[in-house]
Amino acid sequence: MTRARLGALLALPLFLVIMLPVGAAATRNPTLFVPRAFVIRVPDVSFEELLSVPQVHALAASGGAALMSVQGARWTKAPVDCGGGLIPGKGATAFRWVCPSDGDLAAIGPRIRDIVSGTGADEVLVVVTSPSSSAGMRAENDELHPIVIATGSPTEVFRARGSAGSLTSDSTRRGGVVTDGDLIPTIADFLGVDPPADSVGSPIEVVEGPPPFELHDRYLAQRRMYVPIGTAGALYVTLMGLLAIAGVWLGNATAWRLRRVVGWGSLSVAALASGLLAAGHLPELSYATVVPFVALVTVFGTLAFAPLEQRDVLLVPAGIGVAVLAFFAIEAVLGWTAALTPFVGGSELDGGRFYGLPNVFVGLLIGSSLWVAQRLRTSVGFALIVAVGLFAGMPFAGANLGGSVSLFAAAGLWLAVRERERLGVWKGIGAVVGVTVLGTAVVLVGHAISPIETHVTRFEGQVGLAGAFERFGDRLRVGLDLVARNPFALVPVIGLPVAIAAVLRPPGGLRAVLERDPAWRDAILVTLLAGVVAYVANDSGPAAAGFAFGLGLGGLLGVSLLSGARKIGEP
Repeated sequence: MTRARLGALLALPLFLVIMLPVGAAATRNPTLFVPRAFVIRVPDVSFEELLSVPQVHALAASGGAALMSVQGARWTKAPVDCGGGLIPGKGATAFRWVCPSDGDLAAIGPRIRDIVSGTGADEVLVVVTSPSSSAGMRAENDELHPIVIATGSPTEVFRARGSAGSLTSDSTRRGGVVTDGDLIPTIADFLGVDPPADSVGSPIEVVEGPPPFELHDRYLAQRRMYVPIGTAGALYVTLMGLLAIAGVWLGNATAWRLRRVVGWGSLSVAALASGLLAAGHLPELSYATVVPFVALVTVFGTLAFAPLEQRDVLLVPAGIGVAVLAFFAIEAVLGWTAALTPFVGGSELDGGRFYGLPNVFVGLLIGSSLWVAQRLRTSVGFALIVAVGLFAGMPFAGANLGGSVSLFAAAGLWLAVRERERLGVWKGIGAVVGVTVLGTAVVLVGHAISPIETHVTRFEGQVGLAGAFERFGDRLRVGLDLVARNPFALVPVIGLPVAIAAVLRPPGGLRAVLERDPAWRDAILVTLLAGVVAYVANDSGPAAAGFAFGLGLGGLLGVSLLSGARKIGEP
């Protein structure tokens, strides 16, 4: 027998002794080396309350914590079951409710640890969340729920010390923010299987940075203030509009100084809207900071262009439009962070749109683009509006498909209206349809080849022709619901056709200005017509059309009043 064979025979008993416990353990526990996912749901707990539990904080230190926007995933709708067993049964994923006893939140920590430690798996995914709102959350109108995720061995995930981490997903593109739809893809990714075909989210990832306590505080402050501040802004715009209509109707019977004040107030709608968005960047969100900021931006953001009036009153809206477009370009570079806590429309944290151009500002871009285009050659103005449409729709800019459709329609309308004598009716209609379809196709291709999936990408992949018509019907229903909940939303719905009629058949107080500068008349008309398109093309139609109506009517009345006041009050 050779030395090699003799050595192998001598080593064989030692090998069997070493391997026997492993084989026995594998026989006793078939889940060994099989990863398991645990979804622990705690009812009616806020973000700060859940993170205050030591064991949950340890999990956040092993992984991360985030605010979760509930979009209606099936697992979040499950009824609370506080009687579930502590030790999970077989299966790759275990869902468990853990309920505080007599309000003692600290008691849930050891129970969560016992659930996870009771498995034989050597690697686990632990998710602790609260998909239902506490009484305190409902009182604060807090619609963001806590979620904590960690992966590792069943014991090591609870031993982490130090600062907690943060989470994100491609669904939100926001550090510290995920959706309930992201959970199932996260579990599938952890287990190495394909997610269900009907899943709508993206896997959750751990990212650098602390948990979003500060973001949550800002969100709650915005929730407390945005309705009163937004309502005050709407009342201001309504008052200016009514005074402007009265001023135009009364004509020279109105004092020229009052005409100027109301005229400038009518043109301040664009600065007001921009200020309500820009306030989201303030270091502290309180009435003492937000109200003066919005007021100053509205006043000085408008009157800063007063020197242009000496050359030509129509340079004023053009200058305001340039400033608004520049502001939105900067906001896109900053990642639309002001849209997390704006004071008009809803926060992007609410889940309607986590990133990109909010629907409520689509009309502002339409009006600002046309305020600028009226001072340019038709071809240059057309190119500008198309460029803004691409900005609104492309994935790394506005990522707003409905907004881009509205702006491409505005570009086609601008071309058709300005060149109506040369194009005629049918070619003009063809230009509108062609520009809208071609521009939308470019945006869809941009999303299709984007390395990051967007909601537009998911729309392309999941919605066919029949689904597109169904989605269109859903958007109209959302718009009607918005009108039913908010009476102010009815203003642009009724006002757009009335204002369009006033431009097509102007009363005496408006006729002189509109006839003197056909480009300005056409800009106002196209702004209002594009507002109608925005209503149809966006799911929150009244919101998307609102500022198109505001800039269309405000520009029409403001320029008319300023032009008349100069004739009366100046030598």
